[in-house]
Amino acid sequence: MSEKAIAKGYYAVFEYSSGAVEVEFPGLPGCVTFGHDMEEAYDSAIDVLAGWIELADDEYIPEKNLTFEEVREQFPDREIMKIPVDISIMKKYEEKQRFNASFPKSVLEKVDTFAKEKGWNRSQFLIRASEKLISENSI
Repeated sequence: MSEKAIAKGYYAVFEYSSGAVEVEFPGLPGCVTFGHDMEEAYDSAIDVLAGWIELADDEYIPEKNLTFEEVREQFPDREIMKIPVDISIMKKYEEKQRFNASFPKSVLEKVDTFAKEKGWNRSQFLIRASEKLISENSI
C-alpha cells in the first residue's frame, strides 16, 4: 500500500437522491456509504474510507490515487471532494487478536472498577493502559 497515497486522501463522488446523499470512491471497489445530508455523508465517507483501507487486501489498494480530472471525467455531473484518511479511525478497524492472561483478583477488581467508571470493558482498558505504558517508555 502506498503511504504517499494514503497521506493525500482519496476523491469521493457524492450523489443526491431522495432523502440521502450517496458516496462512492472511484478506484476503491466496494468503498461506498451514504448520509441523510451532506454533513453526515462526509463524516460517513471519512469512516468508510479508513475502514476500507485497513481491511482491504493490498491488491485492491491502488499505488496511485485517481486525480481530480480523472474522477471528473468519469462523473461529470456529480459533486467531488477529497476525503482525508484518518489513521486514528483506521486503528479501530485493525484486526484484533485474542489472548489469555492471568491477573491477581485484587488487580482485576481495580481494573473492572476503573474501566466501569470510564465506560470501558476490560479489553478497552488493557489496550489503553498498554499503549500509554509503551508510549511513556518509548518502546
